[in-house]
Amino acid sequence: MPRKRVQATTEILMETVRRLGLPPRSVDLEALRLQLGLPEFGGFVEDAPVAKALRELKARSAFTDDGIAALRRSVPALKVAVTRGQLTGNVRVALPLLDDGRLDLRIDMPASGALAGILDGMARRNDPTWRLETLRAGIADLQAEAARTLRRPIERLRDQIRDDLREVGADAATYIEQMDRSLRSRPFTHSPNLTQALGDTLRTVRQRARAMAAEDSGLRRLRDQVGFGAYIEKFTAARRLGRRIVFHMGPTNSGKTYAALEKLRAAPTGTYLAPLRLLALENYEALAERGLRAGMVTGEEVLGEEDPTHTARTIETADLVRPVDVAVIDEIQMIADPDRGWAWTNALFGIPAKLLVVCGSDDALAYVRRAAEAANESLEVIPFVRKTPLVLQEAPVPLDAVAPGDAVVAFSRRAVHENREILVAAGHRVATIYGALSPEVRRAEAARFRDGEADVLVTTDAIGMGLNLGPLKRVVFSAVRKWDGVGERALTNSEIRQIAGRAGRFGHQDEGFVAAVDETGLAPIRAALAGAPTAPAADTRFFVRPDLIAINSVAAEMRTDSLREVLAHFARATFYAGSPFQPSALEEILEVARTVDKARLPIQEKFAFSVCPVDRRDPVSMAMLERWTQARASGATVPALRANLSGELTYQERSVKLASAYLWLSRRFPETFDDVEAMRAMRARANGAIEQHLHETATRKVERRTRRAGGGA
Repeated sequence: MPRKRVQATTEILMETVRRLGLPPRSVDLEALRLQLGLPEFGGFVEDAPVAKALRELKARSAFTDDGIAALRRSVPALKVAVTRGQLTGNVRVALPLLDDGRLDLRIDMPASGALAGILDGMARRNDPTWRLETLRAGIADLQAEAARTLRRPIERLRDQIRDDLREVGADAATYIEQMDRSLRSRPFTHSPNLTQALGDTLRTVRQRARAMAAEDSGLRRLRDQVGFGAYIEKFTAARRLGRRIVFHMGPTNSGKTYAALEKLRAAPTGTYLAPLRLLALENYEALAERGLRAGMVTGEEVLGEEDPTHTARTIETADLVRPVDVAVIDEIQMIADPDRGWAWTNALFGIPAKLLVVCGSDDALAYVRRAAEAANESLEVIPFVRKTPLVLQEAPVPLDAVAPGDAVVAFSRRAVHENREILVAAGHRVATIYGALSPEVRRAEAARFRDGEADVLVTTDAIGMGLNLGPLKRVVFSAVRKWDGVGERALTNSEIRQIAGRAGRFGHQDEGFVAAVDETGLAPIRAALAGAPTAPAADTRFFVRPDLIAINSVAAEMRTDSLREVLAHFARATFYAGSPFQPSALEEILEVARTVDKARLPIQEKFAFSVCPVDRRDPVSMAMLERWTQARASGATVPALRANLSGELTYQERSVKLASAYLWLSRRFPETFDDVEAMRAMRARANGAIEQHLHETATRKVERRTRRAGGGA
């Protein structure tokens, strides 16, 4: 005989609910079963108890919506929750661990027995005031009982915390803050093994709090060492001089730098700080031509007299120790550059010159003024105006309308070569300038344009500084947006003015012209030339980068030789909320630090490798840097690279950059990077291959067109 299926209680309740005239879907049948205290299967229910239970559930539901919130306000120590229609509560007991009440241990105890009955009665009646005073008295008794039973373990914890506070001393506030943060997020549940759980858990929490207090102590000491006042005062040679700062402020082609250099040349001693090696070289040659005892210093080479009175330097190599009469800092607006701005910050605060002349656009005025005020130095601002007018052409100038004397500006290597191919095919002889080219090649290409060998220039914003482009009549923007390493963005008004201002050089042209290849470029150029200021930067702090003193200080504080850990620690100490500093390309340097940390080197040497001028975005170059650090660590020497002169243009460009990085390292580690002459020769060959490629591809198609035209005549 087959067994009869036992009917589920919820199915029985469903039938009962239907008899009472309610739709079953409107009722939580499982909650109803629990309310009636029925088993999961079988049983018999009458309509009257079910109707009563439904009324109680409705009251509980109403209590859940409003009553629980009122109860929590009346009794903050009570934590109430609803599970399947059942009201449960925990009493939060706060036991002070310090006499001043700054630190509490929080323990949850279940509201059982009479307390649970009161909560249930409140829910059934939907009345949060029912027997409320009795509930409060019961909770107070429960808290007092917990304090009595836990008195001894709490006293032990208090003694341990007092010992910790004596150990951390001045950093007690940090210890307490860390302990409180941990304990607030970690309430304990009352149980038979609570005492052991408290001891085990609090031991770990105390260790962490002591460690954080020690770290904060180190951070505070380091912050004192690298804070704004300490940063300014570390340039002792500059501070002793009571410097006078003069800001030659104006646009391109206004004569501001020329006037500054005249002051430099007339002084007994002086230094010129350039944004580019090319500019340093040009001004070194100009100083030497004046008959001055001149020298040049860049990251990779030293030229000229042994003990010069006047030097031209790239700004990263600024001498912050030797006093001079006059120093000139060019392109001061570069202080806002995230990658290199640190060098302008160092120079602005640290160059020991009786007279410091800074040259640049009005975008840098706020920085210069803040620096002068912070260093308690005088500032004179001398405005310069452009010597030739700059005129926007209102009609677009597409590439097929480009004329001799024009420069077409794009903002990527790819776009430059695309424009170049179009212009070459149209019959132009084209000179090419972009950032990946070495200073030597850029200078040679500029000379081809200047001498008439090329009639059109195709370039990036690399023409914005440091090139003599005398016959340049018109700048044509093929784009007004650029990729800045983070994302694509619109050119700032300052950037547009800097590039456009290269047209119409004084002494060569009576006026300069600016145009765009299409309508979309005209409006932003018009706004920039009308003098619209660049939108204020979201972050106007000074960019800085740690020096060896800071690196050694942090390494000693942390007792580590990991450069990445040191740099991250430096960042936390230096770039706190309210700091006047912001990190200069710190993320990139941290990634390089991860690479150089693989080598067993002193941290000072790791730092030198991390700031070596290698292309950090190029995997091949980064792999080469890693091999160089390993060679240094093993005591091996690094031979010069071998260049394949038949390699593609990108290969030659990388070869030149790696050669420059090698030469830079050779000045720091001459016993490791000892193949200097061979590397210079390799770089010269690679530069020659690049120049030859650019020259040939700039004329080949033109010559073929000429031959075809002659053959058909």
